[in-house]
Amino acid sequence: MAIQSLIIHHIERWQEEQPATLKLREQAHLVSADYEALFSQLKKVFQFKAGKLFGRFEDNYSDFPFSAWLNDQQAGRSGFESLIQRYMEQLKNLVDKTSESFEAYVVAVLEDRADGPRLYLFMLDTQSAVRLDHELNLEPVDTLNTGKLEYALRIELNELESGEEDSPYLCLIRSRGRAKLGEAFTQSVGFKNSVDTQQETEALMEILANYTQRAEPKEAAAVRQKAYDFCVEQQQLGEAVPLNELSGYLDENQPTRFAEFAEQEAHIDSKRELRPDTRKLKHLVRLSGKGNGLSLSFSSDLIQQTILFDEKSDTLTITSIPKTLKKQIMDHLKEQQDAG
Repeated sequence: MAIQSLIIHHIERWQEEQPATLKLREQAHLVSADYEALFSQLKKVFQFKAGKLFGRFEDNYSDFPFSAWLNDQQAGRSGFESLIQRYMEQLKNLVDKTSESFEAYVVAVLEDRADGPRLYLFMLDTQSAVRLDHELNLEPVDTLNTGKLEYALRIELNELESGEEDSPYLCLIRSRGRAKLGEAFTQSVGFKNSVDTQQETEALMEILANYTQRAEPKEAAAVRQKAYDFCVEQQQLGEAVPLNELSGYLDENQPTRFAEFAEQEAHIDSKRELRPDTRKLKHLVRLSGKGNGLSLSFSSDLIQQTILFDEKSDTLTITSIPKTLKKQIMDHLKEQQDAG
């Protein structure tokens, strides 16, 4: 990891009827170990965040000018500071059209990598904390909330420059909360979703279910677990899931078996890359649910083994209760008997 440029700006609005105010830094920060540590933390949170969206820039430059500004910066016609300052002004204009009250710091990072440069935009909230001053008195202080990332964007600059039509060179994090602010952030960069992660997740789960249908329960569970582990690892690396690589990971002796099955049964090209949502993909290896005062979570390979399901009577029978749960049940029943 090598930070080529990094700059932090501030935007806030405390009253709905008032426009947002910007505090802009003129020059990029002189990168030190502190800034490297900050970026490393933000990048890690970004990589591990599930539910990311993948897409491309909107084609309408007049309504979504950020991509044109980025082209100018990449071509050397403008600098990094100018690009991010123009972006902040665009973000302010869009935020002013909403009724959101907020305070945020925008951290922009241009990263130089062996695999190609990336541009990150992180919008960070603050959180209150206290510290001890020189007189050992408590002093309130606001800190960057680096553990909670609600809005962020990653741009694969090499893929953007290549001009490949199907390449989703944008990766977006957008929280479900504060929807208007999220929409303003999305529009400020001109993000257009080009990958249906829900559809790709369902497609992969269906292929795996059919692929393991005739296998022994333990073997099927092992295959599903390996598939889930591979997809999680790819997500943490910020990469898609190539079907041919997943196929080789599932069966080293027959590395093309799963890919050929997907191509024959689901008509999915074995060279295709999928971007599944690992939160939903977890159902491959673990089943869970809650309601009516009950919460259950267990490994999927226990179904019809130690956990029996009867669809007609709508019941689950647990034949091997965990020791800690059994002790709690016995203690609770004893307390009820003693109370009675």
